[in-house]
Amino acid sequence: MEGKSIKVSAPGKVIIHGEHSVLYGKTALAVALGLRSTVAIKELPPTDDPKIHVEFPNVGLHEKLSLKAVFDLFSITSGDNPQDWTRPEELDHDVHLRKVDEALRKVRPAFDDLPSNQKSSLRGFLYAFGGIFASSSRIADLSVSVTTDLTVGAGTGSSASFAVCLCGAMVQLVKLKSAGRVTDFSPEERRIVSAWAFNCEKITHGAPSGIDNTTCTYGSLVSFKKGEEPLLLSSPEFRILLVDSRVGRETSKLVASVAALRSRNRAAVDHIMDAVDHVAVTAAALLEKLSRTKSSTDIDVIYEQLNELWGMNHCLLAALGVSHPALEAIRSAASGRGLACKLTGAGGGGNAIVLIPPSTEEAKVEELKAELLNGGFRVTDTLVGGAGIQNHE
Repeated sequence: MEGKSIKVSAPGKVIIHGEHSVLYGKTALAVALGLRSTVAIKELPPTDDPKIHVEFPNVGLHEKLSLKAVFDLFSITSGDNPQDWTRPEELDHDVHLRKVDEALRKVRPAFDDLPSNQKSSLRGFLYAFGGIFASSSRIADLSVSVTTDLTVGAGTGSSASFAVCLCGAMVQLVKLKSAGRVTDFSPEERRIVSAWAFNCEKITHGAPSGIDNTTCTYGSLVSFKKGEEPLLLSSPEFRILLVDSRVGRETSKLVASVAALRSRNRAAVDHIMDAVDHVAVTAAALLEKLSRTKSSTDIDVIYEQLNELWGMNHCLLAALGVSHPALEAIRSAASGRGLACKLTGAGGGGNAIVLIPPSTEEAKVEELKAELLNGGFRVTDTLVGGAGIQNHE
């Protein structure tokens, strides 16, 4: 693969319905976000001591790791029965992660002293590299760079997008080594990428639900219920404003506060959870219908219904105590222009999303963006429901 390169991208995600209620067995809906992460891999001129040049500028990471040390460790520990990289669901995660940590402590002095986001990024990278590609006997200098449009830790799937990109790039690297070229991802390769990314997500989140890696891999709309496999649904691309309140929040504390509220008012909270579930299921059906609808009149009617559901969902979440004055200010500004707005993610700050129907006057959108920016919020005008992982070479 001398002189060749690989470039892969994957979207982030936002939850549009089902925040908090998903933890109680209800339906959640996620859509692919029009903000993406990109991994670029290039073969460099050969040297006597091949290295991986790691460039992850979004977390301030710039490293050179000895390829020989990495390959030696993974080839030695794989023994006579190496793991089949196409079956990541059969991988012993804890054993593989111990290999990763052993390798990093060997090739990167003071690895344990790095900031947590840099450690997680290196662990995720070597987890994918060691599991998918390091069984290869080919050692050559490589550069691996990751860039992203996503804000790290903002609830928009940045870690899953990162993981899907890395795992997808490693799958393409295997194809480039074996066949001399890369191709679009097949359905089976997407399955493999999503499963590897799910394993990588365990490094950051411990017990991920699977909705993030599925959405970032496959794109469009994903429905999820706890204990069940995520479902891929049809959805058109539609426009939103992603509004960062610039208010930090701790998801664990918000989850705990909802649980405490439920312990004091179980029947009332359970009714709220049922209502949120109804909103999510109804919205999924409307989005699937929207993907098949051609009539502009019918499209307008569907958006009116979606607007109502967004408003209901936000108010139900506010009743659980997970809104915030900044989120209410964003919602008020949108409502003043006839646009639906709701919090997304855990709440308590973080992001809000404003639905922009196609019939909306552009002047209203620009006025809203200006007001929000003047209020100190960060605004991203983007599409959701688009493509998942993509190959760009």
